[in-house]
Amino acid sequence: MRPLAAVLALSLLAAPAFARKNASKGPHKGGHCSKSAVGTTSTDSKGASLECKADKGGKPRWTRK
Repeated sequence: MRPLAAVLALSLLAAPAFARKNASKGPHKGGHCSKSAVGTTSTDSKGASLECKADKGGKPRWTRK
């Protein structure tokens, strides 16, 4: 039971580091955006203009403008 608890504790500590690593890349076409960002625009790393819109399923995603 203790090894399982230790593995769980380490994974919970490492999870935010992985999230920050992916978030630092910025928006990209087809990537998810927050619901509060719907209707806003941004630029990706290549300089293309992106807009946050809801897709067919209603989930907000970055699309090329």
